[in-house]
Amino acid sequence: MELDDDTQNDVHNQNAAIQDDLIGHDDEDRAFLQAGPGDVVLNTPRPPQRLEQFSVICLICNRMIGTGIFQTTTTVMQYTHSVGITMLFWFFGAVAAIAGILVYIEFGLTTPRYQFGRGKISVPRNGGELHYLKDIFKRPAFFSTCVFGVIFVLLGTAAMNALSFGIRIQEAADRQVDNFTSRGIAIAVVTFAVILHGTWRQAGLFLNNTFATIKILMLLLIIITGLVSWGGAFHTPAAIAKNPGVAASNLSIHNSFKYAIQDSSGFAQSFLAVIFAYGGFNQANYVLSEIDNPRKKYKWPALFAVIGLSILYLLVNIAYFIVIPAEWLQKPGADAALLFFQLTFGTLSQNSEKIAKRVFATFLAISSLGNIIVQTFTAARVKQEIAKEGVLPFRKFIAQNIRVPSIPVGRLFGRFSKPVTEETPAGGLVLHWIISVILILATAAQVDPNASYIILVSLYGYTIDAFFGLLLGLGLLFLRFSSARKWALKSKANSFVSVSAALLFTIANAFPIISAWVPPSKTVKHLDTPNNNSTTNGLESSFPIGSKPPWFATPTVGWSVIALGVAYWFGFYYVVPRIGSHKGKELKVHRRLFFQEEHGYPVQWHEQLNFSWIIMNHNGSDAGLSNYANNEEIEVRLRGEEPV
Repeated sequence: MELDDDTQNDVHNQNAAIQDDLIGHDDEDRAFLQAGPGDVVLNTPRPPQRLEQFSVICLICNRMIGTGIFQTTTTVMQYTHSVGITMLFWFFGAVAAIAGILVYIEFGLTTPRYQFGRGKISVPRNGGELHYLKDIFKRPAFFSTCVFGVIFVLLGTAAMNALSFGIRIQEAADRQVDNFTSRGIAIAVVTFAVILHGTWRQAGLFLNNTFATIKILMLLLIIITGLVSWGGAFHTPAAIAKNPGVAASNLSIHNSFKYAIQDSSGFAQSFLAVIFAYGGFNQANYVLSEIDNPRKKYKWPALFAVIGLSILYLLVNIAYFIVIPAEWLQKPGADAALLFFQLTFGTLSQNSEKIAKRVFATFLAISSLGNIIVQTFTAARVKQEIAKEGVLPFRKFIAQNIRVPSIPVGRLFGRFSKPVTEETPAGGLVLHWIISVILILATAAQVDPNASYIILVSLYGYTIDAFFGLLLGLGLLFLRFSSARKWALKSKANSFVSVSAALLFTIANAFPIISAWVPPSKTVKHLDTPNNNSTTNGLESSFPIGSKPPWFATPTVGWSVIALGVAYWFGFYYVVPRIGSHKGKELKVHRRLFFQEEHGYPVQWHEQLNFSWIIMNHNGSDAGLSNYANNEEIEVRLRGEEPV
């Protein structure tokens, strides 16, 4: 078949780029990666473009430290009315996060596995849960990929943090928060993040590391301020002076559980909010193939980041309860972090309270912007991996990279750095932008943009954090106890630690998934306070956190999205091969993977993909598509070895 001029040019440019990267390799290596018409050609970053330990820590910290640590304490207090239960939930959240990162580390360094001349070897890849679920649930074909793909594409967006940024930047400017202005700013900031990561990868990573550092300093500021306040460094407002000993009262074992509301639905919503606040520890798993020497520079930095942040989170909450009377946090419109700033720095002068509110809003805007930066970087690569499986429309466009010239960030600071050419997932970034904008606009019916934020946060926490966390925990337990899978021979993780972490992670995620279906009790025992109204004893509250959605909204919509994923798989698996131009055909994904030996194990350098619809081989059956083994053909070559 004769190719048109554009196709010939594309193939020529792809091959020229690959041949430049393979200078010094033998002819067989160069012949292996000759691109054909329709091939998607991808190259992974080379040193020094790869991520080092500090960037791994910053990816996790920047994603974990969002608005959750500033707002979740208020949410939990309003559901439970108990300092003791609130602190327990934060502690259990820390345990779940540490168990979770152990689960993700084990999966990340064990799967997927490819056949080389010396046997099957695990190769860390981008994509996170996509590959882990595919390895756990091998049948039916495409099922886990379609379900995960639909949920992540629809909900794994920057929409919620973009809305938060839109709200907080208006508060920082001392303007009345407007619904449509908030959404306009949200769309603008998502657009900025997508363009940044699409045109200047190094600058995006530099901003990620910068925001992570600023956020950690913010948490340390709150902790130190709380301790200083306990020592009497700040003037005590009259509202508190009447009831001295806030810290002693809040943190006393006799008082902290005294007025707790026993409500399983409230507990579920509270713990779901805590899980979201701790969420994000899996971000490095989404970009594993871009980490230099991931077996060494991923495992311990990831564990260090999660343990360190868990300790900081607990100390931040203690700082809140040193300063803020518990009953103030139970009232509509309360905001723990804002009250903390108003009761400390807001007491320094007559105008300090208003300044404290604006500074606090600035902190939250910075936190949200950092989250948008990191999530856009990682989520676009996951969506690219989903497209590589062949289950999305426009799969070739979403799966491909574009090569862009990049100005080294070091040049901005007067350091000489050699210019580099980077590859960015343009299609994945476009998809990420489109769905983010749709969600921002689709929730515009909510007059209060904070209500939209809460809905999107709850759905993300229920599906991507809790539901997939539950599946991974159960999946690891299954692999550990299934003799047929021989997981112990594949994984280098300690079996006791592995099983314990999987069990804790499973329980932690099963609790909100199940108990969210329990309706709240009709009789609620409220804390007996003299002023149970919408104010906070004369202190101005932030823009209201938002109306709580009906108790059944989160699980209902969450399971509806999961059902949509199942329906999508049914259509892809059974319907598409029976209609139109695809009738009687099945999708074949042909991969060519080229590896270079680094640090004693294979590291992927190049990948070629080809999607084609071929005549279906039923073998006497009319059951639809066959299976992954037949629908995915993989050729693997390690430099110096024969193709497998």
